[in-house]
Amino acid sequence: MKHLEPLPEVVLDRQKLLQILTNLISNARQAFNDTDTIDKQVTISLRHCPSDQILISVSDNGVGIAQENLTRIFQHGFTTRREGHGFGLHSSAIAASEMDGILTVESSGPGKGATFTLELPLRTMESENETD
Repeated sequence: MKHLEPLPEVVLDRQKLLQILTNLISNARQAFNDTDTIDKQVTISLRHCPSDQILISVSDNGVGIAQENLTRIFQHGFTTRREGHGFGLHSSAIAASEMDGILTVESSGPGKGATFTLELPLRTMESENETD
C-alpha cells in the first residue's frame, strides 16, 4: 500500500535514498517471517511537512521491535535475526545523516509492527539555486 503526497521535484542523493528504501522495505518484508499475521501489509508514505521536510515512512504490521531494542536498532552489528549481520540499518542511518536527514523508528512492541521514518530537508532545484 502507498500514500504519496505530490511534491515538487527534489534534489537529493538518489543512490543513498535507494539504499535506505531498499533496506527498509526488505526489513519490512522479513518482519513477517516470524509472525502469524494473515493480512500482511507494508505501507510506504511520503509527506511534506510545513517545516520544509520530506517524511518517507515504511510501516509493517509484522513482528515488531521490543522496547529495549529501539535504542540499539541503528548500532553497527546489532541484529535480532539469526542470519542478520547488523549492517543495513546502521548504514542506512549513516546515509540519512549524509543527506542532512535522520532515520527514526517506532514500534509498540512485539507483534505490533514497526514504522521507520526518513526525514530529509526539502531541497528543490529552485531552492538550491537560491543558495548558490
